[in-house]
Amino acid sequence: MPSRIATAITTCALSLGALASGAGVATAVSSGPAADRAAAATAARSAVTARAAAVDRCSYQVVRSDDSRYVYSVSGVFGGATRELPIQKEDFVRFSGTWHQVTQVDACAGGQTQTPTVLRVTGKLENPDGYDSSVPRTIRSSDIKPAASSVIPKAPALTSVDRLDPATVRVSWKPAQGSPDQVMLMERKPFYSSEIGIWHPYTFQRDVPAGATSMDRKLERNADIPAGERTHSYWTRVVKDGFVSDLRAEKPVTVEP
Repeated sequence: MPSRIATAITTCALSLGALASGAGVATAVSSGPAADRAAAATAARSAVTARAAAVDRCSYQVVRSDDSRYVYSVSGVFGGATRELPIQKEDFVRFSGTWHQVTQVDACAGGQTQTPTVLRVTGKLENPDGYDSSVPRTIRSSDIKPAASSVIPKAPALTSVDRLDPATVRVSWKPAQGSPDQVMLMERKPFYSSEIGIWHPYTFQRDVPAGATSMDRKLERNADIPAGERTHSYWTRVVKDGFVSDLRAEKPVTVEP
């Protein structure tokens, strides 16, 4: 469970539009006759919208909707057995006007050699005592057949981060290949949370105009930023047909303000 400080930080950042979880709130269904209970069960099963693709032989990417009341896991079906898959990396990504949770999981953990026939996403209500009984305690996706690794796009590599003046850098990257739907410059830098009165590292997504290969960014140089949290980092990310470039392959370039 996140700490009170972490929760406050996230809430503040969401209010500024820096980062937010996406759609997909589970529908609360009131108790009633058998038909209503059946409808509630169906809603719980279909409350998570997700798609998946193989990143490589062992890693699978799952892009899903998000309801922040739930804690999610990804399972794979291997023959007649089902097992939960360890998370390699995950993040929120905004595309098509909506925030999605992108999770990459390891199907080869523990020396496994089989590939999953389908993947499933399960969400467990994090604080069930705080919600009416009509709110589903568990929500699930339908069985997801992973797409081939060819659908995972490639993010362009950074070529330079050049200082234009003491407070500005120009971040440049190679042209994107494969006509992605969106190129994003990811920027991690100090962020001030007025609710709790501290500076802390935070990651922002900057959507890049079509065809652009550079973007100027301002550095945070406030004297109150703790010395250990002044670093700025930059990397690229792309989206194509609902899938995101390999999160594990991201190599941030850092600069000091």
